[in-house]
Amino acid sequence: MYTIFGRLNPVLEWTSKLAGINLLWVLFNFPIAYLTLSLFTVKEMWQIGFLIMTIAVLVPFIFFPATTAMFGIVRKWVMKEEVPIFRFFWKYYKENYKRSLVGGLIFSVLWAIVGVDYYYFQTRIHLVSYLFLFLMVWLLLITLFFFAHTVHTDTKLGQGLKNVLILSIANPIYSIGLAISSIGILYVSFTKLTFLLPFFTGGAISFLAFFAYNKVFTNIVQIQKTSEEKSS
Repeated sequence: MYTIFGRLNPVLEWTSKLAGINLLWVLFNFPIAYLTLSLFTVKEMWQIGFLIMTIAVLVPFIFFPATTAMFGIVRKWVMKEEVPIFRFFWKYYKENYKRSLVGGLIFSVLWAIVGVDYYYFQTRIHLVSYLFLFLMVWLLLITLFFFAHTVHTDTKLGQGLKNVLILSIANPIYSIGLAISSIGILYVSFTKLTFLLPFFTGGAISFLAFFAYNKVFTNIVQIQKTSEEKSS
């Protein structure tokens, strides 16, 4: 009996941690979450367009800072450090707000361009739309790595964007694995198990994303150190 509880305890602990950080993340994203749910209730095209535009405007100001804060907490967990979730979430939210906001504006424009192009070609030249579908997946990876890089390094925004671009292609195995798992979690959460959205979806993806990022980042740093040692 004690053996069973001993094995279940880590699972229950991680479940509660992911649920806690995910609920806090949803709370900070409440306006966006509310408007997103509203999309499923409206029928007029102008209402749908208005809601999408409003969400797009709010994303850099709300979604990006809150997601960066969530990645800050997840980073501590990957590094095997335990911290008070709410206090450190608010700490990372304030510390990285400006950087997250500017990065969010850049990524929002990129997502809008790729999304509109995909929709345009999907309805006209179906074969070309696959190119933009690939770009959307790649942009997802870059966006996730941006959150991880923001809380893990002190590089300037411009250099950070260059770094995450390189990191997203540095190790195809981790990148492909992260893309498949993230898309899989999102698909299941939105179509099959919707209860995951408020409790686990964001936390699970952020954990996988930082884990993959940390592996790639650590490998590159190690390669650079080895190269410097050989040259000196």
